Amino acid sequence: MRKVDVAIVGGGIAGIFAARKLTEDGINVLVLDKSKSVGGRLATRRIGDGRADHGAQFFTVRTDQFQQFVDEWEQNQWISRWFGDKHARYKATNGMNQLVKNLASGVPHQLNSKVERIERAEEEYVVIAEKGERVQASLVLLTPPAPQTLQLLEASDVQVSDQSLQSLNQITFDPAVVGLLTFKKEDETRLPPEGHKDSDLPDGIERMVDNRVKGISDERIITVYATPDFSTSFYHYEDEAVLADMLKKIEHLLPLESLVSQQLKRWRYAQAVYVHDHPFLNVSDKEAVFVAGDAFLHENDQTGRTRIESAVLSGLAVAEEIKQLMKRKTST
Repeated sequence: MRKVDVAIVGGGIAGIFAARKLTEDGINVLVLDKSKSVGGRLATRRIGDGRADHGAQFFTVRTDQFQQFVDEWEQNQWISRWFGDKHARYKATNGMNQLVKNLASGVPHQLNSKVERIERAEEEYVVIAEKGERVQASLVLLTPPAPQTLQLLEASDVQVSDQSLQSLNQITFDPAVVGLLTFKKEDETRLPPEGHKDSDLPDGIERMVDNRVKGISDERIITVYATPDFSTSFYHYEDEAVLADMLKKIEHLLPLESLVSQQLKRWRYAQAVYVHDHPFLNVSDKEAVFVAGDAFLHENDQTGRTRIESAVLSGLAVAEEIKQLMKRKTST
């Protein structure tokens, strides 16, 4: 059984940033993620010879702390400015998922490891994955969306305070259905020059992006995001029915006669409706188990919205709290 100081469940950007910070401080960590790649909702899909972002499309910067990281990523050519004057929208080179892969370089992580439960082993925890892998740790950090974190905690030997249960139950999410439409590359669309449109769209459509114009794909793949209401109503419909309805709404913007392929992606937890007003949560004063993620915002965050920046700041804040807790443990 592998032993680490901190086991981190979830390889999204919050978990990866926490792991990076703890590793830099000399703390032994392991990130476990159920997927075949780190990134979470910073997701990029390869389709034929092209690629398309189908989770977060870009990020903005509102704090000096996050700006320092963004400046470093720009220097590394991991990202570049896409559009926007007042608040620049940044895109990732070769897709948003590649940014998290770059950040995860050097961070110990184990993929295809869906964590099913956490057990106590005296003063330690044993994190148990679906395939039987067991990781022993002094502390545990959970970064999946709150509903998934609650399911894990309910299946685990961890005491959760009533207040923490209430806080986690209050974090709810809207779903999203996302169409990925491939066209002949030579055929133009009626999207704006930057390849992004989020206004004056038909009812039920929230955003459209041309990944070829965005600069991450050689193929013309259009990502189409449905609104929360549409996504909620159509979430459990067959792919063909959802895509047919979406195409009817946007046929005036796209050359449907040259449509090559289409597929649908579903995000059950796309955007938090209600957020937590602290960058992390300790499940109880009897446990060294923490929860963090993009829905855990700093108290002075005026946006009230989950985003890449909030995930990064949450990961950093919980990493600092864990470091201080470990110092107190070793000094007693």
